Amino acid sequence: MAKEKVKKPFYKKWWFWLLVIIIIATIATSGEEEGTSLDTKENTETTSNDSVKKESNKATKEEKAEEKEFAIGEEVKVGNLSYIVNGVEETNKISNVLGDKTTDGKFVIVELTVKNHDKESRMVDSNMFKIKTTDGTEYSADSTLDMYVNENGIGFFLEDINPNISKTGKVVFELPTEATEYNLQVSSGFGWSGGEYEEIKLK
Repeated sequence: MAKEKVKKPFYKKWWFWLLVIIIIATIATSGEEEGTSLDTKENTETTSNDSVKKESNKATKEEKAEEKEFAIGEEVKVGNLSYIVNGVEETNKISNVLGDKTTDGKFVIVELTVKNHDKESRMVDSNMFKIKTTDGTEYSADSTLDMYVNENGIGFFLEDINPNISKTGKVVFELPTEATEYNLQVSSGFGWSGGEYEEIKLK
């Protein structure tokens, strides 16, 4: 009588364990992909939040910059110096005993008072001042014209101002006639002592 062949239980067969390994590997891989997806989502949200914060900070800085626009007659302190614009005049001709100076554009004559709040004397020069138009163009002062608009003929040309003393003078700029809106930029000092600036609305 022939012996009956005993069948192995299915869990002892090689293909069963191969199938189990494949299933476990698939689940593990799927979990990693899900984790990566979550990490990517978190990184995207973080980047998005950072961008929003940067935009918000930029807007705040721009608002502060806009708030720092001063007007004629206001005292503006920059570093250890303060400035007050007393008046602005536009003309195409300036004169003195030496003769006349004319321009195809216009001369902008700014009268201002500078006070030294430092504990030592500070040098002030007409080259510390610039006029800036609304399109960002800058115009330097013309120190050769100081003698045409200042009674003492010097104005702010390399002038030393002692502590707690004020000096009033005029500075001349030559601008095109189409420049209708512009600001005066004032500095914290001459040369190495400069670096800080404020703007005063002239027109």
